[in-house]
Amino acid sequence: MTMNLTKTTLLALVASLSFACSGESDPAAPEPAETVDPNCAASGIIDPTLLIDDFEDGDPLIAGVGTRNGSWWISTDGTAGTITPEAEQGPPAERILGGRCGSDYAMRVQGSGFTGWGAVLAAGFRYNAGPEPIDATNYRSFSFYARTSDDTNSSIRVQLQDSSTFPEGGICNVDPEAPDACYNGFGTELLGLTTEWQEFTFELTELTQRPDWGYHADAIDVTALFGLEFNFDPNRTFDLWVDDVWFHE
Repeated sequence: MTMNLTKTTLLALVASLSFACSGESDPAAPEPAETVDPNCAASGIIDPTLLIDDFEDGDPLIAGVGTRNGSWWISTDGTAGTITPEAEQGPPAERILGGRCGSDYAMRVQGSGFTGWGAVLAAGFRYNAGPEPIDATNYRSFSFYARTSDDTNSSIRVQLQDSSTFPEGGICNVDPEAPDACYNGFGTELLGLTTEWQEFTFELTELTQRPDWGYHADAIDVTALFGLEFNFDPNRTFDLWVDDVWFHE
């Protein structure tokens, strides 16, 4: 994040000099001070080839690294709930007021009122006329920062979709009512999520499937990962911020 912080500092300096030369004052209200996070100093610079997305470009696309060229997407069960940003489109990143560890943007999704299976924020890893998998054999884990709001009462599950759980893998059943239905990805609930930014790290091989529905595989197929998801419960309220998503070797 050092590069982002330097860029931000330079832009602020240019802006202040421009106002000084023109004789104008900045009409914008001052932003809150950057979030003080004890993990900031220890984070360091991560290998950029491992980046999934840091959201600093503000768009829905993940970082174009190697064969990864996918994007973020929001979907819902189609019932009469509300969600921001809108569903069935690529969501833009949102400005972090006050920043976080030199980061200015993160992905945010908030909603309530869905009565089917709920809603999901997903990042597809590769797309070429259709979703394609990536080989994650060299990756040991993945991490991200996250926070929520006081009114969130939904559990939030993070999971990976692989060749056995994603429709394009050709193994699970695309019929959502079938006992071997797709989308029962390998993941875990985000326990301990609060209104403060926290870093979460998960080993790929320690993720598990839900026991009570969908197709079940013996283990996650790290040679064919289709995407990363954050799942929200039906009949609940949710407000999730996600930032700095990385693979780790």
